[in-house]
Amino acid sequence: MKKSYFVILVMVLAVSIGETKAQSVSNEQTKPMQMDHSHLPIAVPTNVKEPALSLVLNKDTMSGYNLHLKIQNYHLTPPPNGVSSMADLMSVSIDKETGFVEGHAHLYINGIKIQRVYGLDVHLPAEHFKEGINTVSVTLNNHGHMHWTAQDKKIVSTLYIDSNAPEKVKHKFESFPVKGDD
Repeated sequence: MKKSYFVILVMVLAVSIGETKAQSVSNEQTKPMQMDHSHLPIAVPTNVKEPALSLVLNKDTMSGYNLHLKIQNYHLTPPPNGVSSMADLMSVSIDKETGFVEGHAHLYINGIKIQRVYGLDVHLPAEHFKEGINTVSVTLNNHGHMHWTAQDKKIVSTLYIDSNAPEKVKHKFESFPVKGDD
């Protein structure tokens, strides 16, 4: 008799747990989707000049590094105030004065997103770097954090640096490098 009570108890618990899991999955499915827009591409319109991005890195005299973004055909700016919808931020935004696409940049060190960038110069604290080889990458992004692309390629610049070497930058990759001295 005790054995049958035990079996019934186990069956009731199994059914309860199953219903709880099903309800949990159902609740997850009905929650609004939170998307990480920084991994989605947005193409520069074909009638707009392609942005270019290059990076210059210098050792800071006190700590870490100073990074300078060289850009062409791009308006680097924070998101506008008073935008009423995420759809507005996700769309292509063109600077009315220059005719260039606009947005901000994302800074990554060793593959980890560190911050948004709204200006051309950024201090990179030493705490973000390990001994030896490190990477510093910057992408150009629209106001909705989607990364800009041109010719089906992400607009990105990456520096490979060796913290132990006198010449810090060992290699660089630029999908659309800045040309000339602009």
